[in-house]
Amino acid sequence: MNLTLSWDLLVIIFFATIVAYSFIVGRDSSVKIIIAAYIAIVAVQGTGNVLMQLSDSSESTWSIVGLSMGEQWIALTKIVLFVAVVLFLALRGGFDIHYAKDIPGLWDTLLTGVFGFATAGLILSTLLTYIAGKPILALDLGGAVPLTPLLQQSILIDVMVRYQSMWFAFPAILLLAMGFYNGDSDEE
Repeated sequence: MNLTLSWDLLVIIFFATIVAYSFIVGRDSSVKIIIAAYIAIVAVQGTGNVLMQLSDSSESTWSIVGLSMGEQWIALTKIVLFVAVVLFLALRGGFDIHYAKDIPGLWDTLLTGVFGFATAGLILSTLLTYIAGKPILALDLGGAVPLTPLLQQSILIDVMVRYQSMWFAFPAILLLAMGFYNGDSDEE
């Protein structure tokens, strides 16, 4: 068997790692990570916009202090900030998730896997958006120059970019569905 390192393999390993981690921490903690990711996306996008505004001014604030802050540095800063904020919120965010209803048997395990899959898609889609230097849910994400080599080499990254709206919406739809399912627990 000849196994070569490719972007598709990296995507598969990323998804497998996040799904496996979801099984380790359980469904409730997986939901907590999804919520932390959504908060981090908004916080990091806002921070990135501020950094862009500071670097776009005629007398760049960064050049005054002796730094050059190009698009690549802003993308890297956004990625590092995103990972840090997700980790901080998931570990020390001060919120706890616990659903009132337990889902019986195999369904709970299946749902944990689906939450892990949704989390991986959300996080990877976000990272690709930051690499591209585009705003969240940009319709022209596939045309971003930094993503061109990745899109040419990987079918899975192409799917991630092409269906980015689904990757951003899917976790929220799962949370809504679980909310409706648990919403009628008072009636029982």
